[in-house]
Amino acid sequence: MYHAKESDLDVIMNIFKKNREWFPHVRKFHINTRIGRKQVILEDGVVITYHYYTRNQPLSKLDKDGNELGPSVIAEKGDCILHQIVTNEKGKASIVLQKFFNYVKSKRVYLSVRSNNEIAIKFYLKNGMKLVGHTHWSDGKMPGDIFLYNTNKEITLEVD
Repeated sequence: MYHAKESDLDVIMNIFKKNREWFPHVRKFHINTRIGRKQVILEDGVVITYHYYTRNQPLSKLDKDGNELGPSVIAEKGDCILHQIVTNEKGKASIVLQKFFNYVKSKRVYLSVRSNNEIAIKFYLKNGMKLVGHTHWSDGKMPGDIFLYNTNKEITLEVD
């Protein structure tokens, strides 16, 4: 997998701009920071941003009344969170995503997506991800779904 370099920043931002409907929150500074941390992949016109959790992290949230939206989802230290996958070329995203699943150094890859993004949800299901929970953003005004891909890798975490 090709980790993006600072010189790729304009290409990456143009891909996000073409998909502004789903990624209005993505900022150039944020992507540049992730590039510096080697958390951005750019391959065949597909961008993936990700990182590994350094501690256990709850992914599901409670609703405004304090009730669970579904099963509690907790990512464990070492699990991967896929922040964004975006492309401006049809037909390449599945190939790059499958390569990413083989590349990551964790048993599990999580992501969250807006519940109304039907195209993305179909894409994740088609690529072997399972719906495992729910979340929300904007004080509960924007519902989201949590997906998981199990890489079936045996991973041994080093103890500090």
